[in-house]
Amino acid sequence: MKKIIFAVTVLLCSAYSIWGQEIRTGYFLENYTHNYRLNPAFQTPKNFVGGILSISAGTQSNLGFSTLFYPRDGELVTFLHPSVDADEFLSKIKLNSKLNVDVKENIASYGFWKKYNGKDYFNTLELNWVNQTSAKIPKRLFEFLKGDAPDDFSYDLSNVRGYTQSYLEFAAGSSAKFGKLTLGARAKFLIGMNSIRINVKEMYADLNSYGWGMWATASFDAAGGGVKRKLKESAKGDDYVCDLSKVRFKPFGFGGFGMGVDLGAKYEFNEYINVSAALKDIGVMYWYNKATGYSEDYKWIWNGDIGGEIEEEANVMDALNDLISNVESIYEFLPRKKHFEAYALNFSANIGAEFKMPFYDKLSVGILGTSIFNRLSPFHEIRASVNATPLKWLSLSLSTGYSTYGWEIGGMMSVYAKKFSVFLGTDNYYYKMTPQFMPVKEFNTHVSFGIHYLFGGKRS
Repeated sequence: MKKIIFAVTVLLCSAYSIWGQEIRTGYFLENYTHNYRLNPAFQTPKNFVGGILSISAGTQSNLGFSTLFYPRDGELVTFLHPSVDADEFLSKIKLNSKLNVDVKENIASYGFWKKYNGKDYFNTLELNWVNQTSAKIPKRLFEFLKGDAPDDFSYDLSNVRGYTQSYLEFAAGSSAKFGKLTLGARAKFLIGMNSIRINVKEMYADLNSYGWGMWATASFDAAGGGVKRKLKESAKGDDYVCDLSKVRFKPFGFGGFGMGVDLGAKYEFNEYINVSAALKDIGVMYWYNKATGYSEDYKWIWNGDIGGEIEEEANVMDALNDLISNVESIYEFLPRKKHFEAYALNFSANIGAEFKMPFYDKLSVGILGTSIFNRLSPFHEIRASVNATPLKWLSLSLSTGYSTYGWEIGGMMSVYAKKFSVFLGTDNYYYKMTPQFMPVKEFNTHVSFGIHYLFGGKRS
């Protein structure tokens, strides 16, 4: 049990911030209604109205669900269950396991053409709800949990961070064509709803036959609706510390605000070749931390077990609840003043080139390079796609790419009819899944779906 408490304490503190992203398979897809999210210079011919029926969600991980959870007697059990073989489990684990989750729910979107001083401009307005969270887990913790760590050990687990946030995004964009060059920009105003950030500057842990202890210099910040700082007496009885179990969030609370901008351009050399580039999410986010705390050279010592044997829990939720309740009673932070904190948005860059076939201009090949600049978790990808519009109202794209997370195969379809548009796509298709439809290896994909009502459009 000493191992369990130690490992989960680190897992809860070892996440790093991630990025918002869009489905990259749709970058060259003709008549993709949300293409302006990938590059604000992109345009579609008709006006549109959309909303709650559009969603974009992505995960990035080198873990599969079947690596962490196993079916036993009609239930899912964790990898901690004694029926899960340690060698088999650890053979699936990478040196550093990563899990990112990113969801963007479109509440309302509106795109329309407008003429100013004799020039046509394509304009967009959007309201989205965004949620982001992430975790990074070293393999040695899994080895420790499954019993492969020695009885006496010492770990240096410094410089780890945890981060999760949700916010509302208001975006307004416009683009126009100037000869062969099309330029576009989007301004974003962000309303922060909830955020938790943990920064572990230093962490050292030791285990021996007498017990185990942890030394850490760390801090946490919590912002959002319903967050209030609650104090409790320290387990050592010599001070008051923050009571993390009392931190609550309202679904639509206010926690901060931010601003950002997207910039994009597209240049057509001729009717067969064009190049494009975009910089997205250049900006900053301010969080008003209502509950904050820190531990400076703080030390915890345990002698003996705490709680029950979580390894024996068959039910996943029961095991997680037991783990969380134990960790809440251990990790202590001294209170500090409330304050605003500024964090740069994780901006990204797209650079693309499209080559239309001279024998059939409705068929093209596209090359897209994507980089997401995050000092904690940079991401790079090169993706090639074949794009076709066999019918006036139907566009298809098939792509393959190699990224920080390995090879991917994606596909997308857009139906662009007279009065409505529907798109559906993924950046990575899982071709190997368990009977329970769980990815066997990596859990790395991005899916997007949307329905829009079409009307009017650009005047010739």
